[in-house]
Amino acid sequence: MASRLLYIPKTYPFAFGIGFSCAKTSVSDLLVQLGIEQKRLQDVDWRRNAAFATFGFFYLGGVQYTLYVPIFGRMFPNTVAFAAKPISEKLKDPMGFAAVGAQVFLDQCVHHPLMYFPAFYITKEVVTSDEPSISHALERYQANMQDDLLALWKVWVPATFMNFAFSPMWLRIPVVASTSLLWTCILSSMRGGADVPIEVELANQAAAEAA
Repeated sequence: MASRLLYIPKTYPFAFGIGFSCAKTSVSDLLVQLGIEQKRLQDVDWRRNAAFATFGFFYLGGVQYTLYVPIFGRMFPNTVAFAAKPISEKLKDPMGFAAVGAQVFLDQCVHHPLMYFPAFYITKEVVTSDEPSISHALERYQANMQDDLLALWKVWVPATFMNFAFSPMWLRIPVVASTSLLWTCILSSMRGGADVPIEVELANQAAAEAA
């Protein structure tokens, strides 16, 4: 039974990653809207949900698969062998742990600040705004960057380390997508709702810092 369930993700990892990421991201936002925000089904913001689903499909499923599997696989050629080792053998391989640490650093301190969050804010702006502006999306990300990254790292630094250290390459995106059920709920709660005008948000931040 288990082998049948794993047949599709093992055989079609890219397609499975895209489909799973799209569905997961949409469901996470719905859970927040219906559960945390206590909306009725008829009051669900479907444009907001479409923004999350679109981001899940193209970025989480497509871009992240390309980064985590072929790109990181080429940059760190011993990744597959290290992930397959039992824990006792991993503990004897400091270079393997160093490679995992390098992948976590590149993912959390380069990829997410410079690619993931800008892509999220731009996608949300394009899907939900009647007059989308990329500069407006990036200004909002700049205003939120510190809070966004701190929230991200609390979830993803330990999760990414465990994923890169123990998951075979085909399982990386499903593991990311599964962990992301929690993270997307957090992101939806933080950034899914209607945007406060950026000028008001910056003024509020300045007032809080001056207090």
